[in-house]
Order: sequence, then C-alpha cells, then structure tokens
Amino acid sequence: MTAISLPPIGFNHRYGDSPLAAKDGFAIERSLYAQRVFWEFALQGLPLKAGYIDLSKPALVTAARHAITSITVIIATEDLHTITGFLAEGSNAEQQKYAQALLDKIRAIGYDGFTSAKVLVYFTESDQHAFLLWSQKGGYKYTVNDNNLVGTGIRPAPGQTPLPLPSVP
Repeated sequence: MTAISLPPIGFNHRYGDSPLAAKDGFAIERSLYAQRVFWEFALQGLPLKAGYIDLSKPALVTAARHAITSITVIIATEDLHTITGFLAEGSNAEQQKYAQALLDKIRAIGYDGFTSAKVLVYFTESDQHAFLLWSQKGGYKYTVNDNNLVGTGIRPAPGQTPLPLPSVP
C-alpha cells in the first residue's frame, strides 16, 4: 500500500489565510515582539485568491497586497504585561488609536486598496476584549465588550506605561 502525500501548503495558517497574509502576519507579529509587545497576530484578506501568489516575485506581492479589499486582523495575548499595557491606554479612544495604528501599519506595507477592515482584540483565548470596525463610508467604530476588565484583578499598575503604538515602516 502506497501512502498518498499532499502537496506542501507553503504557509502557516496561524498567521494568515493565504501565503501572502501569513508572511505579512508573521512579519508584523515579529515587529511587535521587537517592541516587547506580545500579541499573537493573524491577518486575513479578501478576496482570498489574491494572496495565493509566488512570494519570490516582488511585483506579484505588490499587486496582491493592493488587490485585497477587506482586512481582518486578530490580535490575542495571554501576556499580563501586554494586557495591562493595553488597558493602560487610559480610555477607549486611546485603545482605538492603537488598533488604528495596526491598520496603518498594514496600509504602509502595501495593503492600500482595502475598503473595509476589522481588528479583533482578544485577552486569552476566550475574552474578546474589543473590536474595531472601519469602512470607507462609516469610518471607525470601536467597541469594548468586557468593560475593560473592571472588577477583575487584572489592572494596570499605577503609572504603568501604555503599549507603544505599532511602528510603521
């Protein structure tokens, strides 16, 4: 009996839903880690087929990023310092700025054609802390789902510095 082997998929689905999204999701996660901000980062782009390209060809990468019309970013952490640093932003408006900065970072690497976006923020695997929605027509809308963990033992230390905004290349 001969085993049937599947062709290599060529990317890690944890970082993105296509080879291009996974490559970029991994790179962004590493850049956040370099700032000592420990988010798991996943990037999803639509249309999905736009990201199935030969990543060794820069012209195809540029065209594919531009062809993405919808973005979903998922950030999640179990790291207490990252959670409290995000909560130390001081207000929902400041948290929104952080989520918007993630979208700006994605635009800066060439995803400049998307017309709608979501940023989903998770603390642990089960607490969807917040989400940011953006569309060309509606602008930004930021919603916190868990009252910023008020009433729990998870609070920023007095004077804790908020997370640095994601750097844009």
